[in-house]
Amino acid sequence: MSATPDFSPPRRILIVDADPVMRESATALLKLRGLEVAAAADGIEALTMFAREWFPVVITDSAVAPVDGIEFVARLRILSLAPVYIIMLTETSDVRVHEQGYCMGVDQYLMRANCLSELVGRVQAGINAIRRRQSSRTGRAHEPATVDLENGAHTARHLVGRLRAEIVQAERSKKTLQLLSIGLDAADPAAFQQHSVSGTISHTLLGAAQDAMRAKLDWIVRLPAPANTCRLVVVMPESGASEASAMEQTIRNAFVHWGLSSAASGLRLSTGLASFAGEDNAPAALELLGQAERSRRMNDAPARMSVERPSADSAAPAQDAA
Repeated sequence: MSATPDFSPPRRILIVDADPVMRESATALLKLRGLEVAAAADGIEALTMFAREWFPVVITDSAVAPVDGIEFVARLRILSLAPVYIIMLTETSDVRVHEQGYCMGVDQYLMRANCLSELVGRVQAGINAIRRRQSSRTGRAHEPATVDLENGAHTARHLVGRLRAEIVQAERSKKTLQLLSIGLDAADPAAFQQHSVSGTISHTLLGAAQDAMRAKLDWIVRLPAPANTCRLVVVMPESGASEASAMEQTIRNAFVHWGLSSAASGLRLSTGLASFAGEDNAPAALELLGQAERSRRMNDAPARMSVERPSADSAAPAQDAA
């Protein structure tokens, strides 16, 4: 059986910004990295250019007269016949504003004030994301639904769009939506790898969660994580305490022979839960995700203190993954 072909999108970028200085600076910066760059001063010009030629990555300001930036993104998504990664420059860090953009098709937000220092890395991430999205097993119809931010195949757009839809449905149906946050941490690289026989610990954790998923209901988010750790969130619509407990127990059973309860194993499994029962004041998608992560960290704190007490320098908490 032949291997899946590697999909490599053209290194072609479209910049949409009314500021000529920004357009010229960004264009020069990206061209130095061997990228082919085109620029447009407004949304109508950009849509015309995009209709004539595919740009895998589009960098746009949040205001692209004569259309609103979010409307421009929506039109771009409708127009596109091929995958496109959209980076939006913004001056706000409001998560609800960002959520609206993610739901309309933005892949990544970048603060305008320091965008040039991060632009090359974000563009390369966009090119890689499109390539990985084409070949990722998590995107195939017969696989359990998985939004994979760890390998870059998906972005916050996929996560927020799906999770926002679940929150709206829970609000309408008054049925509880639960997010189970799962973390697996190792003391060092050796501890992280020594128990793995048929794949990495991350894949073992993902497989255990997929085995316990309810078909056509539950889905998984695999989050970026610091070295020697892995993070998952299982999204469980129309669920109660028994479903969350069963999911957690199935995952713990997958690692029971690794001796996680022993400090000698060098591994620590932690979980946390957040829920929304359809009451008023629905949370933003990223807020609900943050609640699950904070719950996991609180539950993990006693075990962390127990393991790290002999050391004078305890490790800093893992940084936010989303």
